[in-house]
Amino acid sequence: MKKSDIFWQTYLNLEKEVIEVSKYIFFTDEVLVNGNGGIVAQFCNTQLLTFSPHIADLLVRCCVQIEAISKELYFDNGGTKARGDNSIFFDEDCLKLIDVKWKTHNKLVMVVAPFFNFTKNENSILKPLREAHKRQGTYWEKAYQAVKHDRYSSLQKGNVKALIQALAALFLLNIYYRNDSWIIKYNDISKLDYSMGSAIFTVKSPEANQLWYGNNPTICESPYVVRYKEADYQRIEEMQRHEQQALYDYWIKQPELNEPEFIHQLEKASEGSQRVMGIWELAKYRLNKKIPNNLSFEDRKSRLITSEEWNGRVHQHNKHLSADELTEDNIQKEIDFVGTSWGMEIMNKFQKMEWVQIAMNSEICEIYIP
Repeated sequence: MKKSDIFWQTYLNLEKEVIEVSKYIFFTDEVLVNGNGGIVAQFCNTQLLTFSPHIADLLVRCCVQIEAISKELYFDNGGTKARGDNSIFFDEDCLKLIDVKWKTHNKLVMVVAPFFNFTKNENSILKPLREAHKRQGTYWEKAYQAVKHDRYSSLQKGNVKALIQALAALFLLNIYYRNDSWIIKYNDISKLDYSMGSAIFTVKSPEANQLWYGNNPTICESPYVVRYKEADYQRIEEMQRHEQQALYDYWIKQPELNEPEFIHQLEKASEGSQRVMGIWELAKYRLNKKIPNNLSFEDRKSRLITSEEWNGRVHQHNKHLSADELTEDNIQKEIDFVGTSWGMEIMNKFQKMEWVQIAMNSEICEIYIP
């Protein structure tokens, strides 16, 4: 059995005991009160502040595990103090190193247990390791230290709120210690179960952000990141390069690149925009030359509706206006629309985007803890 399995099994046992407590104490941040119109729900901290010797015991046991697992992570990830050194503090040494490595202060743990009734984000969307690298920097550690050193006077601090937050911190630390990874399809990233078997918590799925451009993992509020396996990404990149080269070879051969009028149109289209599709503008330019605005409306309409562009596959599948709907006021807009649509069709001949199917539907994405 791996060491991480021992910690995880201990966590699951603690979780079961917390769920058992919730059968007798309703874990909620609202209370039902009688109002003039009947029963009304109001926000209340009373249930979260419910305390008992048993809850205090669970809190201490939970935090003992936090101390133990944070030290294992410290030793495994470059901690400079030796195992057994009495000067090692689980917060200022261990959790600090963990935070520097993984930015754990920003990682979310979400309460998803249907038998808990937390209606406020502050109780259901937690950052349990925020400020945890400071001595008693979190609500749960203050409560832990208080009930550990002075149980009688501090018993009220061993409450439901502290227990849930400590258990969330332990869940998150176990995620890092387990260090699980998966190979999955891009389209399935958000479908994976990130509770890892917990009945109470889950973490966010990693952000992909059009991974096929750059293959750069995104650090976010999830402990996980995602990237393509290197060999597969190189294959995607090669297909992209081939498409771009074919498109470029077509573009540089176009005679309109020597026409000042077209260059002026291209520059004007680029104003205030970060990205202009030159071939879209080229097709629009060509159609406007075929149907100049110095012709009568009837001539322009006739040329448009008999043109290859108007009757092309793109326009037929993306109908903007019918011939009967064309007017003097809208024909120029329609000419520009049809020209742009035809430009998209030209681009599609070169950019078949076959790599998209590989990028999105092949099991080539690796989800892992960086």
